[in-house]
Amino acid sequence: MHTLTFDPKEPVRLILVGVGGTGSLMLTHLVRLDQAIRALGGAGLHVTAFDPDVVSETNLTRQNFAPADIGRHKAVVLVERCNLYAGLCWDAYPRTLKDGDVKGAHVVISCVDSAQSRRAIHAAFRAQPPQYWLDCGNDAATGQVILGQVRPSPARLPHVLDRDPTMHTGVDDDRPSCSAAEALTRQHLFINPAVALQAAQLLGELLLNAKTPTCGAFINLAEPLRVVALPVPEGQPEVPRARRPKPLLKARRERRPRRPAAGRSSRPSPRRSSPHGSTRTAPGSPRSARSPSVRAPPRRSPACWSNSHGRRSGRHPIRACPHRPCCPDH
Repeated sequence: MHTLTFDPKEPVRLILVGVGGTGSLMLTHLVRLDQAIRALGGAGLHVTAFDPDVVSETNLTRQNFAPADIGRHKAVVLVERCNLYAGLCWDAYPRTLKDGDVKGAHVVISCVDSAQSRRAIHAAFRAQPPQYWLDCGNDAATGQVILGQVRPSPARLPHVLDRDPTMHTGVDDDRPSCSAAEALTRQHLFINPAVALQAAQLLGELLLNAKTPTCGAFINLAEPLRVVALPVPEGQPEVPRARRPKPLLKARRERRPRRPAAGRSSRPSPRRSSPHGSTRTAPGSPRSARSPSVRAPPRRSPACWSNSHGRRSGRHPIRACPHRPCCPDH
C-alpha cells in the first residue's frame, strides 16, 4: 500500500502533457475528478495542458474534437471547452514542456506516443521534479499506465523509464497518419479510452482515498483478460498516523448484526400483543400456538329494547323491537 505524499484537500496542481488520443479523453476525466474533490470539501484541481499540435481532419475519429476545431491548437480548444463547461480557470500552452514549467506541480501526466517525448519530459524534471509522474502509453491494441515518483526517496515508486530501460535510447517512428482509415488500421478504436479510464481511476483512487494498492495497469484489448493491475512494490515505508493525509472519501463501516440477549432466542415469536391487552396469533401461525388461557370475549347479540326497557323495568313504554322478525320474545 502506497500513501499519498501531500494533502488532497489543498489545491492540487496537475500538468497534462499531450492532449491527443489519450490526453483529450483524460482531460474530460479530470473535470469529473475536480468536481468530486470539490463536493467532498477539497479545493479541487488546477490543470495546465501542453501540446504544440494542431487539430487535423484525421484527429476527429479517435480524439475528442469536432470539425469546427480543425486548424486550432489542441490544448487551447480543449481547455477552453472545459473552462466554459465547469466554470474553471485552467491554463493551456500550445508548446512543449520546458524546465521551469514543472515547478510546484504535484502530478505530471504524460500522454505521449514516443519514447523520445518521455525522455524530454524526464529532462524537464531536473530543475524541480514533481511528486508523481503518471505516464500513459499505448500501441495498436495494448497500453500501459505507470504511476511513479521522480524525487529520490527510500522505496520510491519506479517510474516508466525505470521499468523500461529501452526508452532511454533509440529513435521512434511516430509518423502521423495520412487519413482516418489509416489511423484506424494502425490503432484499435477503443485503446485510447481504455488507457485514459485506467489512468483516471488510478489517480482518483490516490487522491480520494489518500492511498493506493496499485501503481499501474496493463491493457490488452486483443485478449480475454483485458486489464491487469500492477501492485505496489513491497517495502514501502510506514507513514506515521499523525503525518498521513486525511482521505477525502471516508470508508463506510459495515454495521455488525445485533447479537440476541442471553436467554432469548433470535427467532421472532409468532405472537403479537394487541393494545387492549389480549394476545392474538400472527397470520400464518398454527392454531396450537394460541394460548388457551387468554381468550377473546364472546360476541353477544344486542338486547331487545322492549324486554329491557318496557316489560321488565316498566319505566318506559313498550316500543317496537327492531329485531322482531328474529327475536324469540316477539
